[in-house]
Amino acid sequence: MLWWQFRNIILLTMKYFSSILFLVFWKMAAFAQPGCTDPQAMNYDLQATENDGSCTYAPTNYIPTQIALLDATLEESSGLAFFNNMLWTHEDGGNLPRVYQLDTLTGAILQQTTILLANNIDWEDLAENDESLYIGDFGNNDGDRTDLRILRINKASFLAGQTIPDYISFTYSDQTDFTPAHNANNYDCEAFFFWNDSLHLFSKNWVDFKTRHYVLPATPGLHVAQLRDSFDVQGQITGAAITFDGRAALLGYNVSTGATFIWLLFDYPGTRFFDGNKRKISLGTALATSQPEGIVFRHDGFGYISSERFSALPPRLMSFDIDQWTADPVDATSVSATGGRFKVAPNPFSDALTIEFLENIPEDFALELSDEKGVILKTIKRNAAASGEYFQLPLAGNELPSGNYWLTLRTENGGYSLLVSRR
Repeated sequence: MLWWQFRNIILLTMKYFSSILFLVFWKMAAFAQPGCTDPQAMNYDLQATENDGSCTYAPTNYIPTQIALLDATLEESSGLAFFNNMLWTHEDGGNLPRVYQLDTLTGAILQQTTILLANNIDWEDLAENDESLYIGDFGNNDGDRTDLRILRINKASFLAGQTIPDYISFTYSDQTDFTPAHNANNYDCEAFFFWNDSLHLFSKNWVDFKTRHYVLPATPGLHVAQLRDSFDVQGQITGAAITFDGRAALLGYNVSTGATFIWLLFDYPGTRFFDGNKRKISLGTALATSQPEGIVFRHDGFGYISSERFSALPPRLMSFDIDQWTADPVDATSVSATGGRFKVAPNPFSDALTIEFLENIPEDFALELSDEKGVILKTIKRNAAASGEYFQLPLAGNELPSGNYWLTLRTENGGYSLLVSRR
């Protein structure tokens, strides 16, 4: 074969594959339909294949389960972490540089560990990865701190009682004014978590009631926390946590109204947490929660919230579960639905739901029926259940209108939810 014939064959082959690739990418672009992809949203788009972060939600009310009132020693519990199957907390600025282990059933202090060669200027939150525990010493009520830092402690050393930290010192990439303004600035911070090899900080804005997202290396040294985005959270963010599969929660309150809340951030691109679904879960007022400060996930969507004393309201330890709002939806038109630990039939139902337990449940649990907004409508508590046992949840007459509901089996270790429908 002559060289020019070989060249022509190569050129034709390249042209052919270029055309194929063009058609593939053109079809992908043509069929990509941006919109709201969450079936629980008010503006859910059945045709959407690409979430554009436009989902809007009806007001959702939820009351965390109170586990216990915290010991007076922890009147200013400010952050939470959960690792080695243990729950940890610390106090706010001005208190001893200690981390406390809490009993998850009673809230009692099981042990206290002093962080050596450290002082608590304004500790506000805990974060962790597989190797390290991080303590955020970045509370900044006056907005004028130039010594912002995060303590990093090796987990294995911490559990062995060796607690000398490394330090991550930082500044904010967008702060140029350090004029003191007590509780009247936008450079306070009380919330962070570790995700994708970096620390992610969320500011507590006293002035505009927004939060800014900063990204910071998780290694010791002097760094600049880079501003990524901001979001109007309608209050002040005091804690942050993220699940193993990337569902983030921002805890906070509104200093003007006393309302407390969690913002759920999920189905977002990369680490752009504010570009995906943003759902606000209202937790009521401080009368129910005191002043919420710490939040952490234990497994799946189940986790803990700690609050500090607020006026005459005591510090509390509470549990919560976000699976009903962020887990993949279950088809409510199927004959039966399965939630791992139980299933229901018929579905859709009419006057009663029959629940079959699929495994032994030896502990106390509750069956909760809630509407799509998360408002609990009916609760039945039981001591235990056996695998293969049936239980009927009666629903008389017009007790519930037709529509979709969440049925949740809730134990101390988490909740299991199904989407069910009434004719």
